[in-house]
Amino acid sequence: MILQRTLASSLIGLLCMLSLATASPAATSGAKSEYGEPADSDVKNFPVNALPPVTYSAKNFTFYDEPITFFEAWDKCRKLGKRLASIENYQENLAFREAMLPFVGFESSYWIAATNLGAKADEVTKYYWITNDRPVGYLSGFENWILGVAPDAADQCVAAYLGSAVWIYGPCETSFSGYACEESQDV
Repeated sequence: MILQRTLASSLIGLLCMLSLATASPAATSGAKSEYGEPADSDVKNFPVNALPPVTYSAKNFTFYDEPITFFEAWDKCRKLGKRLASIENYQENLAFREAMLPFVGFESSYWIAATNLGAKADEVTKYYWITNDRPVGYLSGFENWILGVAPDAADQCVAAYLGSAVWIYGPCETSFSGYACEESQDV
């Protein structure tokens, strides 16, 4: 009897994981999402038919696939009444990754609010969040650089890359990336 319960529990868990892995917004052109916007819209909300995010965060992240510059991303988030996303600790990174996973393609990246624009020549590895002027890693020491350390190139902006949400960098005026906005959750 115990073996049957364990097997059944494992099977149910596996089915839940598979349904989360395959959940994605409707991809048909002209279709409407649950929110009334076109399903092929640039706005990426968590799929209504999937389980809600498990990781708690005080922030709600929204992803946009439109390839624009860092400055355009910052401005668009601001015009939406949001902020370009900042990821200041491990919990926020987990929530960001969880929100990002259903929408990640092979080469997906999203601008986030970290930059070293205007840094002195001897401080180019010091990045800060443009949304609150705090240094990256200031509150908790959390950083998620793809090579493990902040790059030493001047005037760079940061994007979260793929489903692991590791941080990559590039010239701020490059239009290679989508962008992620954040807003406080109503708790």
